[in-house]
Parts: sequence; C-alpha cells; structure tokens
Amino acid sequence: MKKIVIVGAGEIGTFLADRLSAEQIEVTVIDRNPDVLAKLHNMMDVAGVLGNATSVRDLLDAGVQDADLFIATTRQDETNLIACLLARELKVPHTIAVTRYLGLRGQAQQLDPTALNIDLLVNSSEAVKNEVMDILETTGASEVARFAEGRIILIGFQVPDGPGVATRTVGEVCAADEVPRFSIAGIVRANELLEHGPDFLLQPGDYLYIITTSEHLPALNSVLGVETVKTRNAVIFGDNFLSQILATALLSRHFHVTMLAATEDKARFLRNHFQGQRHFQVETGSGTEVRLLRRVKVPSTSVFIASNTDDAANLTACMCAKALGAGKTIATIRRTDILPLCRKAGVDVNVAPRLATAKVIQRVVHENRVVDYRAVSQTNLEVIEVVAKAGSKAVKSSIKSLKLPKGAIIGAIASASGASLPTPEVRIQPDDKVIVLTLPEHLLEVEEFFGG
Repeated sequence: MKKIVIVGAGEIGTFLADRLSAEQIEVTVIDRNPDVLAKLHNMMDVAGVLGNATSVRDLLDAGVQDADLFIATTRQDETNLIACLLARELKVPHTIAVTRYLGLRGQAQQLDPTALNIDLLVNSSEAVKNEVMDILETTGASEVARFAEGRIILIGFQVPDGPGVATRTVGEVCAADEVPRFSIAGIVRANELLEHGPDFLLQPGDYLYIITTSEHLPALNSVLGVETVKTRNAVIFGDNFLSQILATALLSRHFHVTMLAATEDKARFLRNHFQGQRHFQVETGSGTEVRLLRRVKVPSTSVFIASNTDDAANLTACMCAKALGAGKTIATIRRTDILPLCRKAGVDVNVAPRLATAKVIQRVVHENRVVDYRAVSQTNLEVIEVVAKAGSKAVKSSIKSLKLPKGAIIGAIASASGASLPTPEVRIQPDDKVIVLTLPEHLLEVEEFFGG
C-alpha cells in the first residue's frame, strides 16, 4: 500500500496519519479547517489539503484517484458515507468509513457495507466495547492484546504504589526456572519508552508491557499481586448510546448491571430498553455522588465504568468509586492529552473512543501484510504477528545471533506444538508465528526480515 487518503484531521485521522506516515506510506489528509491542517503539517510528514470531502473537485485536487485506500473519519456518519461513495466512483480500490451508529454488530437490521460499495464500516462504540471486554477478561490489565489464537497475551500494567513490584528489579519480577513464564517487553515512564535490563529498578507509576502465554497468566497475576474478581457486579455511570452497548455486552457475560441515568425520563427509557433482563436495574443520579454510589453498592462491585460524555465527570466518578473500594475502574476519556493524568489519578483503565477506533482501522490496513497487528496506547510501539518464512533471515541462527532490525524485540513464538517466550539459544523454525514489538519506521524492515 503506497498512498492513503484520510478525511478528517480529528483525533482518529491524526493518529492514523502519524502512524502510517512513519511507515513510509504516502498520506494525504483532507480537512475544512486550515488551522488544523497547518498544525498537522508541523507535526508530521503528511500532505494537507483544504477541502470538502463531499466535493468531487476537492477530492480530485487531493489526488484521491491515485490512492490505494480512502478512510473517512469525520464526526458525521453521512459525510463519511458520501465521501466513501465518491471515492469509489473515482476508482479508489478500498474504502473505510467511521460511524457512530451504523454498522454495529447485533443490530436487528445490521447495515451491510458492501451494499453501499464500502469495504468496511468501523463503529466507534463497538470498538470501545470490544476493548473494554478484552480488558475485563484479564485481571489487573489496563490494555490487552491477544495473538496466535489467544495463546500469547500482551498486557499493559501500571505499577502501583507500595511494596511489591515497585520495589523490585526487572530480573526479580521475571525470575523463572528453565522456561520463562513472562517478560517485560517495554517500560514507559513519564511518557517515555525506556531501555531496560535485568537490573532496572521499577518505580510506582511505571507502565509495563508484559508478554506471557495463556497458561502462565495466573502466575503473572500472582507476581503482580492482582486479586481475582470474585463477583460479577458492574455499575455504569452514563446513559448514552455507548453506555447501552456496554451494558448489553456485560449482561451477555452474566454480569449484574446497574446503570446511573441523568434524568428520570432517561431512566424510564433504559428500563423499557432492557425490559425482561432480570440482572439489570437503573438509578437516577450522577456517578460523582458518593451517597448514590454507596446505595448501588459500588464498594462491593467488581467493575465500575464511567462512560458519560463528560471527561471530568468520568474521571471524578472513577476516583470516587476507587476510594470506596470498587474492583476495576474504567473511564472513557475523549481528550487523549489528559490520559496520563487519568492514570496518575488512580483510574485503572482509560479508553479513548477515537483511539480505539483508529486501532481497528490500523489492523485492517495491515491485514494483508501481517497475520495480526496492534498499536499500543502509551508509546508509538507497534506489535505484529508474523510468520517466519523458510529461507528468511529469521530462521538462519539462534535468537542471540540474529541481527534484528533496529529497535525490534521478539516477544514470543508460537508453533504447532505450543507457545513460549524466547530464550537466547532458541531457533525460530519455518512457519512459526513470531510476536515482534517494533517502531513504525522499522515495520517494513521487520516484515522483510521474517518474510524473506
């Protein structure tokens, strides 16, 4: 893929433009705001075109007819759909539209994107729901990515205050017998990815990227001091469309769900919407009201989700719930610039809806090049699953002797016989699936190294 056109220089478009341009892909961004485009051009090596994505003339001026992929990411479903239809008329081979309501799985009449001649509709609410559900299934994790049919797991974990992980070195945390059970692949401190070795001393607030296998996940939870969730009670602060999607997903996984609605009219709507669900109830009030949180038994709940449209209210509600003793607190935060502050405030998991959507699109962009692809939130690292081809550089010698591309880290290896973390003497075999952490500017080198 040589050229990609992105419509919309908002958070989704900016995130995608940054990652894709770093991979030596030619990126053009179309937006109606000249100030936003100027800022984007100063931040990264992309072409900015001032124009309207529903104008054929503006699309032609942006060179859409030469693009391999067209991605519409504005906040308006209608704009994104029309832009994709016009791009298809201009012979763009692949199109993706971001939507807020259309294309959601589980709808009674799900819209088929192929009927519109659009390759993919990416629903932002479903992207958030999937990310939240993955996190819930892994105790103690702030981020989760699964590879090799779920046999290999990448976990994001913030080191808490107090004794435990924060008083130990990397070597002590990852100590193993003959076979390593997990490894720390990356450490982020003050928004900077740090180089580390066995003697690196971990500190409270460090954000770790840990790789393990599914069989060793309980052992990892034990080392991290994470308690297993004992109840399946969830409280959701929010009554919007996203909150309803999250409630539906939790109910399908046998959680008892309590929603906090802003008004009695909204509460009445939710009761009708979830009519017949025995494990659902709704209360009227704000998630920032401590008295209400006590009444709905937040101190004994296993999951508290703040998915309101107000970032400040979500952050405050999670802080209150955590202080009362809630198990895992999750906040949806739309301002990505304050995500580090949310972690410092003690919120367990912060999900940025637009970034969750952008990650889904990136996986689609890369699906023809690698088996699986994930972008991680705290750094510009990318994690890919590649197949080692016979005759490639990857299968010629032991791991300790491999001359990997700069910055690349082999995290785990999956073969027909099982999944494991690499040791220096291990040799990668043809057709092994290898999990590699790399910077976007070296992604093509990594693909060539393993693909031959």
